Amino acid sequence: MGNKMIRVKRPVKVKTIVTDGFKHQAKEELSKEIRLVENQIMQLELQGKQIQDQISGASALYYGEQNLEQIQVSLDEIIRRLQQMGELKQELQFQQENIEHLALDNVIITGSLENYVELRPGENLYEKFKDAEIIVKDGVIQDIVV
Repeated sequence: MGNKMIRVKRPVKVKTIVTDGFKHQAKEELSKEIRLVENQIMQLELQGKQIQDQISGASALYYGEQNLEQIQVSLDEIIRRLQQMGELKQELQFQQENIEHLALDNVIITGSLENYVELRPGENLYEKFKDAEIIVKDGVIQDIVV
């Protein structure tokens, strides 16, 4: 078997113990994300309005049919992105509302990381890849399970 060894990435779950501090921080972060999405929506709406103003009253002769098609494609893309941003905003608001319903001291999955694990011939692959997790409470690591 020799000295053969390989390092591979494996997922590590980040679990958080729900506290009042976690709820407050999570709601703040979601509020910031919602404001960013709202700003993006406003920018997209402004771009769409500028394009509409640009072509309102203009004829195909002025812009040319090919340019009008490109303008329409741009407008369609803005509309598609506006729909995506609207859905994202709704999802973030839903998450923000649900935070209030989390029971204190519950443990929830809040993310994932990756770390490297060394594999050698003769080792049990399933044991090496069993659920690794980091337990966090108010930003402080409480436990690491490997």
